[in-house]
Amino acid sequence: MMQEEFESKVHSLIGERISRVKYFEIDYEGGKEYWNFNSGFDSLDYGLDLEMESGAVKGIIWGSEFYQYGISLVSVSLDTELKSSRKIDVTEISRWHKLIGSEIKNVKVIWSWIKEVGLFKNKIYYPQDLVLTLSNNKVVYISALEIREDTYFGMADNITIFFDKVTACRYGNAEV
Repeated sequence: MMQEEFESKVHSLIGERISRVKYFEIDYEGGKEYWNFNSGFDSLDYGLDLEMESGAVKGIIWGSEFYQYGISLVSVSLDTELKSSRKIDVTEISRWHKLIGSEIKNVKVIWSWIKEVGLFKNKIYYPQDLVLTLSNNKVVYISALEIREDTYFGMADNITIFFDKVTACRYGNAEV
């Protein structure tokens, strides 16, 4: 996939209105949920579904279209691929609650790069973050990022969602 193709795919979100949000994480023993372990962000083992008022469903997960692990957008529910994971409808129980019904006015892909190993080290560009600007002037930052205590790692098999610029900046979001 080329960068232009990915950008076009992501821009298909523009004009859609969010109606439901579902998170996908490991089905931990004892039913414990970890997506909300920190009040500053949501952290997911796998990813999320954005269900739109139009009926479209867009899954956001870590992927490998460009390099393992960048952010990826799929045009189907993650439920079709993650049958053994736990699905949690967070529409009413997360910070998404205030964003339901909002129209996605703009989407920006934040591209990062890594150098290949070897004698001739080429830069490989991959999508690290998505920045969604909504009709209510709210911004949501979605990143292929894992946070452990106060340390964070990009290119992770984890999706982290920030609902404010200050917190996104604290954890290295390139947009802010």
